[in-house]
Amino acid sequence: MLLAASAAALAASQSTMAAGFAVSAQSAYGMGNAYAGNSAVSSDPSTAFTNPAGIFELTGPAFAVSAALTITQTQYTDQGSLTNPLFGAQPVGLEDGVGPNENLDGVAPSPGIYYARTLNDKWAVGFAFTVPFATESDYGDDWVGRYHAVETSVRAFDVNPSVAYKINDKVSIGGGISVQFANALLTSRLDSGATCLGIADQAGLPVTSCTDNGLIFNDPDIDSDVELDGSGTEVTFNIGALFKPREGTKIGVAYRHGTQHQLEGDATFSNTPALAGFVSAFPEAARPLQNTGTTISADLPATFDLSVAQKANDKLELLGTVKWTQWSSFDTLTSSFDNPAQPESGIAFNWEDAVMVSAGMNYTMSNKLTLRAGVAFDQTPIPNPSSRSPRGPANNRYWYSLGGSYNFNKRISAHFGYSHVQIEDSAIDNPGNPGNPTLRGSYEFDANLLALQFNWTFI
Repeated sequence: MLLAASAAALAASQSTMAAGFAVSAQSAYGMGNAYAGNSAVSSDPSTAFTNPAGIFELTGPAFAVSAALTITQTQYTDQGSLTNPLFGAQPVGLEDGVGPNENLDGVAPSPGIYYARTLNDKWAVGFAFTVPFATESDYGDDWVGRYHAVETSVRAFDVNPSVAYKINDKVSIGGGISVQFANALLTSRLDSGATCLGIADQAGLPVTSCTDNGLIFNDPDIDSDVELDGSGTEVTFNIGALFKPREGTKIGVAYRHGTQHQLEGDATFSNTPALAGFVSAFPEAARPLQNTGTTISADLPATFDLSVAQKANDKLELLGTVKWTQWSSFDTLTSSFDNPAQPESGIAFNWEDAVMVSAGMNYTMSNKLTLRAGVAFDQTPIPNPSSRSPRGPANNRYWYSLGGSYNFNKRISAHFGYSHVQIEDSAIDNPGNPGNPTLRGSYEFDANLLALQFNWTFI
């Protein structure tokens, strides 16, 4: 039972990271506004992703390549992590010379490729390649939360062809199909002594079957390792509409459906010699802690974007967006294993739907240069410290963004954007799964995003 819960926790935490930290940096244009007006502005080929109904706003067939960097610094301060009460609620054991606090630095790239063109007065097509979910972190094997998470690496690649139809000069609609490939690599450590005692209890064996072999709980020198990897491809869809009720006003709505991922791969256990000897005494069909195939099931959320772009005058455009994300769909994660000694496990989450609200502006300095700025409040879906995972510990976020566009000529232009993201300090009081320690502490963050995008219009 302890083994199954530990393996399921790995899957749950990483998928949480993938779902709870969707990549926002899909275009350099949007970053400069803190993504205000995201589904309404329709100023470059990235509208093929944000709202395909906006393709008719482009002056001709266009292609764009975008690259963004997310630069983060994270500091964890421990505030009394303890072993499970079943094992005495003691301070989590650490190797000599290792402190309970941890610092993480990360640089994560986010690419984007877009193409859009009108076919005639009524029809248009688009294409987008993006990375809508991604995260990576590595705490190290010896940190105080190693039984919750060590290494996390996840990517979801999305290929999204779309088509749009212009009903009249005031209304256009569009939609597309997304083929989403996801992969994940997740590692953590196992308390070999606690794991042995859990298996022994389930099998009706005496405690001495572990302790006589040196398998003592809360001893970091005999930790084992577990790794889950998996990948899968799923198909979903998106729809959008663009309304222009009067000159200078654009209203965009965009919906992206959620994705039900089944990531198939392997569970790999690297057991210490004593723990390997203990489990080898079980019949092969009932032997836990053996390498096996696994399937991780997770529902990634749907989103709905309502945006407005309003011309104040010839130079100034005001922007606003309210974006809803259905994090409540991410309620339970299940892990099933080919090894019958590791029964299917489910982890319940208490995440809530969340809203991002942003406001921004574009200011046209000249025919060549446009400047932009924006601010946003991005609500966390994590309702309390016990629901927070070290694989995704962030809190409410406040965006402060600057950017601009430069037209080199009629065919070639560039967008650039910068965002500083202020993240509220996050308390964590995660009890883990049966037998695991409680990770108790706080996180401090610093995050900055940079983006650059080149656009080619074929006139």
